[in-house]
Amino acid sequence: MIYSMTGFGAGVAECDGVRIRAELRSVNSRFVDIQVRCPNSMQDFSAAIKERLQQRISRGKVSVGLDWDEGEAVSEVPTLDQAVARAYLQGLEQLKAMGGTTGDVDLSTIARMPGLFKIHSAKLEPEALEKLVLEAVDLALGEFLQMRQQEGQTLTKDLRQRVLLIEEYLKRVAAMAEQARGRIQQKLQEKLAALLEPGAVPEDRLAIEVALLAERSDIAEEIVRFHSHNAQFIAALDEGGEVGRRLNFLLQEMHREANTVSSKASETEITHLVVEVKEEVERLREQVQNLA
Repeated sequence: MIYSMTGFGAGVAECDGVRIRAELRSVNSRFVDIQVRCPNSMQDFSAAIKERLQQRISRGKVSVGLDWDEGEAVSEVPTLDQAVARAYLQGLEQLKAMGGTTGDVDLSTIARMPGLFKIHSAKLEPEALEKLVLEAVDLALGEFLQMRQQEGQTLTKDLRQRVLLIEEYLKRVAAMAEQARGRIQQKLQEKLAALLEPGAVPEDRLAIEVALLAERSDIAEEIVRFHSHNAQFIAALDEGGEVGRRLNFLLQEMHREANTVSSKASETEITHLVVEVKEEVERLREQVQNLA
């Protein structure tokens, strides 16, 4: 199965009147990057949330949003974070020792410093609250992965169609090149004959040189390699999994072959078709950026 890197999912878990809502959103990224936005009371659960998600998500910038509601009951109880308080006091003492300030810092000033108090549920112990948070995250993750899968299926279908279109273009290019081969040799022979004096070069040697020049403009090898890249591309889609990086590499090779064909082709119709091929390769590249 192939997944898109973009997705959204939401989940709600409730226990003893406490309601936790989790939302997951993701956009494209070369690596997995998980950011958790939540109230101070849930900050301690961020590591567990990230670990949970990293087991199921391999690529993408994922934003996790958490919120809670405890209804009409007494909902939150502030608890002093002693480690944060000690850090503030030590910092203030260091600042005073540096001679930058004078006087004392009163209690009201320290109390206003951010993160000094944690807010906990009055109804749930931290362990129960963490379990509820992870339950909401799991529900959101299920919906999130389902959306990623559905978008991945849509992208896969589009990619297949574009590769098949490129195949049709290449078949037409190959047929045109075969038809043009004789004309190319004839033109080269006429140009060389016009430049050389009669008998200056033996006829058999002239024929060999013409054949070599025509060989240099032959695009058969590039077309064969291009067909191979297309076949590998389709095989990767069939295999599924994390194919984004592999498909990107194949697209680089396809683009290189298209450039070579364009530079060697002398027929205007072939050049125009190769432009169509390169445009499709670029569209493929844009779509592949969305795959995990």
